[in-house]
Amino acid sequence: MIRKPMAFAATAAVLVGVAATLAHSQTTGDALDPALVAADTHRVAFENAFVRILEVRIPAGKTEPRHRHPHGLSVYFSDWEAKGTIDGKPAQVNSRKSGTFAWSDAIVHTVENVGKTEGRVLRIELKY
Repeated sequence: MIRKPMAFAATAAVLVGVAATLAHSQTTGDALDPALVAADTHRVAFENAFVRILEVRIPAGKTEPRHRHPHGLSVYFSDWEAKGTIDGKPAQVNSRKSGTFAWSDAIVHTVENVGKTEGRVLRIELKY
Protein backbone atom coordinates (compact mmCIF):
# COMPACT_ATOMS: atom_id res chain seq x y z
CA MET A 1 0.00 0.00 0.00
CA ILE A 2 2.83 2.41 0.71
CA ARG A 3 4.20 2.01 -2.83
CA LYS A 4 1.22 3.69 -4.52
CA PRO A 5 1.43 6.96 -2.56
CA MET A 6 5.21 7.03 -3.02
CA ALA A 7 4.86 6.42 -6.76
CA PHE A 8 2.22 9.16 -6.98
CA ALA A 9 4.42 11.61 -5.05
CA ALA A 10 7.43 10.82 -7.24
CA THR A 11 5.39 11.26 -10.43
CA ALA A 12 3.97 14.56 -9.19
CA ALA A 13 7.45 15.82 -8.32
CA VAL A 14 8.76 14.95 -11.79
CA LEU A 15 5.81 16.70 -13.48
CA VAL A 16 6.29 19.83 -11.39
CA GLY A 17 9.99 19.83 -12.26
CA VAL A 18 9.30 19.44 -15.97
CA ALA A 19 6.68 22.23 -15.89
CA ALA A 20 9.06 24.55 -14.05
CA THR A 21 11.86 23.81 -16.52
CA LEU A 22 9.59 24.48 -19.51
CA ALA A 23 8.28 27.69 -17.97
CA HIS A 24 11.80 28.87 -17.19
CA SER A 25 13.02 28.11 -20.70
CA GLN A 26 10.19 30.15 -22.24
CA THR A 27 10.88 33.31 -20.25
CA THR A 28 14.65 33.46 -20.14
CA GLY A 29 17.19 33.88 -22.87
CA ASP A 30 14.71 34.98 -25.54
CA ALA A 31 16.16 37.94 -27.39
CA LEU A 32 12.61 38.83 -28.53
CA ASP A 33 10.98 38.73 -25.08
CA PRO A 34 8.75 41.85 -24.95
CA ALA A 35 9.52 42.34 -21.24
CA LEU A 36 13.14 42.89 -22.33
CA VAL A 37 13.00 44.54 -25.77
CA ALA A 38 9.89 46.62 -25.05
CA ALA A 39 10.33 47.13 -21.31
CA ASP A 40 8.97 50.67 -21.58
CA THR A 41 5.56 49.31 -22.69
CA HIS A 42 5.46 45.76 -21.24
CA ARG A 43 5.52 44.97 -17.52
CA VAL A 44 5.27 41.44 -16.08
CA ALA A 45 2.29 41.71 -13.71
CA PHE A 46 2.16 38.02 -12.73
CA GLU A 47 3.99 34.83 -13.60
CA ASN A 48 3.92 31.20 -12.53
CA ALA A 49 4.62 27.83 -14.14
CA PHE A 50 1.47 28.04 -16.29
CA VAL A 51 0.97 31.66 -17.39
CA ARG A 52 2.66 35.01 -17.67
CA ILE A 53 0.51 38.12 -17.56
CA LEU A 54 1.82 41.31 -19.11
CA GLU A 55 0.45 44.77 -18.49
CA VAL A 56 0.92 46.64 -21.75
CA ARG A 57 0.62 50.41 -22.19
CA ILE A 58 1.40 51.83 -25.63
CA PRO A 59 1.28 55.62 -25.89
CA ALA A 60 -0.23 57.22 -29.01
CA GLY A 61 2.41 57.39 -31.74
CA LYS A 62 4.67 54.76 -30.11
CA THR A 63 6.13 51.90 -32.16
CA GLU A 64 7.28 48.87 -30.21
CA PRO A 65 10.36 46.96 -31.35
CA ARG A 66 9.96 43.54 -32.94
CA HIS A 67 9.08 41.00 -30.24
CA ARG A 68 7.56 37.57 -29.65
CA HIS A 69 4.47 36.31 -27.80
CA PRO A 70 3.46 32.67 -27.22
CA HIS A 71 -0.20 31.63 -27.57
CA GLY A 72 -2.39 33.85 -25.47
CA LEU A 73 -5.33 36.10 -24.87
CA SER A 74 -5.33 39.89 -25.02
CA VAL A 75 -7.87 41.86 -22.98
CA TYR A 76 -8.29 45.47 -24.13
CA PHE A 77 -8.90 48.22 -21.58
CA SER A 78 -8.98 51.20 -23.94
CA ASP A 79 -10.19 52.13 -27.41
CA TRP A 80 -7.19 52.56 -29.70
CA GLU A 81 -5.83 51.90 -33.19
CA ALA A 82 -3.10 49.28 -33.50
CA LYS A 83 -1.00 48.85 -36.62
CA GLY A 84 0.47 45.37 -36.36
CA THR A 85 3.09 43.88 -38.63
CA ILE A 86 3.44 40.12 -38.26
CA ASP A 87 6.66 38.63 -39.63
CA GLY A 88 6.15 37.75 -43.30
CA LYS A 89 2.78 39.55 -43.63
CA PRO A 90 1.72 43.06 -44.63
CA ALA A 91 0.88 45.58 -41.89
CA GLN A 92 -2.73 45.70 -40.76
CA VAL A 93 -4.57 48.35 -38.71
CA ASN A 94 -7.05 47.05 -36.15
CA SER A 95 -9.45 49.03 -33.99
CA ARG A 96 -9.24 47.77 -30.42
CA LYS A 97 -12.27 48.37 -28.23
CA SER A 98 -12.29 48.55 -24.45
CA GLY A 99 -13.81 45.45 -22.86
CA THR A 100 -13.07 43.15 -25.80
CA PHE A 101 -10.81 40.12 -26.04
CA ALA A 102 -8.67 38.56 -28.77
CA TRP A 103 -6.93 35.19 -28.95
CA SER A 104 -3.70 34.89 -30.88
CA ASP A 105 -1.42 32.01 -31.70
CA ALA A 106 2.30 32.41 -31.14
CA ILE A 107 3.49 35.50 -32.98
CA VAL A 108 6.51 37.64 -33.80
CA HIS A 109 5.50 41.21 -34.64
CA THR A 110 5.83 44.94 -34.22
CA VAL A 111 2.97 47.13 -33.00
CA GLU A 112 2.46 50.83 -33.59
CA ASN A 113 -0.25 52.84 -31.86
CA VAL A 114 -1.54 54.90 -34.79
CA GLY A 115 -4.47 56.35 -32.83
CA LYS A 116 -4.80 59.32 -30.52
CA THR A 117 -5.28 57.40 -27.24
CA GLU A 118 -3.04 55.14 -25.16
CA GLY A 119 -3.42 51.42 -25.86
CA ARG A 120 -3.97 49.51 -22.62
CA VAL A 121 -3.85 45.71 -22.80
CA LEU A 122 -3.58 42.80 -20.40
CA ARG A 123 -1.79 39.99 -22.25
CA ILE A 124 -2.24 36.48 -20.79
CA GLU A 125 0.44 34.21 -22.22
CA LEU A 126 0.27 30.44 -21.90
CA LYS A 127 3.32 28.36 -20.98
CA TYR A 128 3.61 24.75 -22.03
